[in-house]
Amino acid sequence: MAFFKKQNKDAEGPPVEKVKSKKDKSIKPRAPKMMAGRKVGRFFFWVFMSLLFLKGALAFAQGNRTINQTIVKGNTTPIVSDSVKGFALDFATEYFTWDANFVADRTTRLSNFIKGIDPDMGLKNFDVKGSSKVTSAEVYGTNQIDAQHIDVTVVIRRDVQQLPDQLLDAQDKATTPPLLKKKAYMIVSVTLAKEGPVIQSYPRFVSEQQRGDTIDSADESKLVGNADLQSKAKELADSYIRSWYEGNAGQLRYFYADTEQAPRAIQKSDFVYQKLEQAALYQMPSGVGESSSYRIVATVTVNSDLGEPFTNTWNLDVVEQDARFYVTSNGIQSGNNTAQSPSSSPAPSATSDNNTAPITNQ
Repeated sequence: MAFFKKQNKDAEGPPVEKVKSKKDKSIKPRAPKMMAGRKVGRFFFWVFMSLLFLKGALAFAQGNRTINQTIVKGNTTPIVSDSVKGFALDFATEYFTWDANFVADRTTRLSNFIKGIDPDMGLKNFDVKGSSKVTSAEVYGTNQIDAQHIDVTVVIRRDVQQLPDQLLDAQDKATTPPLLKKKAYMIVSVTLAKEGPVIQSYPRFVSEQQRGDTIDSADESKLVGNADLQSKAKELADSYIRSWYEGNAGQLRYFYADTEQAPRAIQKSDFVYQKLEQAALYQMPSGVGESSSYRIVATVTVNSDLGEPFTNTWNLDVVEQDARFYVTSNGIQSGNNTAQSPSSSPAPSATSDNNTAPITNQ
């Protein structure tokens, strides 16, 4: 059949091989410009994410951090160190110490404090007569000019022995001159150098500080004119202060509104209580609903063990309860279970402050 007719392979000839095209390796495929921009964007994105992850890991490892805030309360005035005050005191002591027979010794001693100024500090050797000996030197005040300069005011007390030829009266020249007591206020300018304090200028003398005038306390308290209350105030003040000087702690408990405020023990004073001179009663301001409070200002006389009379002023804060006065504060002891007698302080006061005692060089 025609459908199954054999093909004549010989007639058709040999099979033809298909030729494959070779790729040119010198031509490399290139990515479109759009794809290159995406790669750069992805690079920076992952760098950013890596840094963000690293920061978070560090914060997690450190935990919560507390930032402390320092709040400064009170006086922020620069505090002058005790060493600077002591330096000024030492200088002032050497400045006012001399002997007419050993004048050069003063210049030698001053050389340990000064620099760039006359070694005799203006007091020439031929001007020095007699002798001067400092009995006490105290810091009266300080003023910090800047970070390197401080003015220290010193009060000097000294004994001065004149020579006979310094006396005005010719008749007295044959006798020994009396010993004079002198006091001077002097400002010492101290420079804080890298190596330590130094004095580079002459000191200057200033006048004694002018005393203040009394202030009107009418707005804070008023004098009580009631005779009965005044009589109770005098009786309390006399008994209380006498018991205090005698060191009778058991008796003192009787005068306190709160017995826990009374001292459990008190040393007997070296001074002997004599009598109550006067006592003034003042009513102090009080809040709404509070008990009326008063202050007794008492003046008493005490004697030393040598019989020397001294006048003391006491301030007693009291309250009125059950027609009686009770002590709440005496200006010396407040709530401590032990108290010191006023043996070392012949003039106790409610405003005394032991933390402001002057530095003394004797």
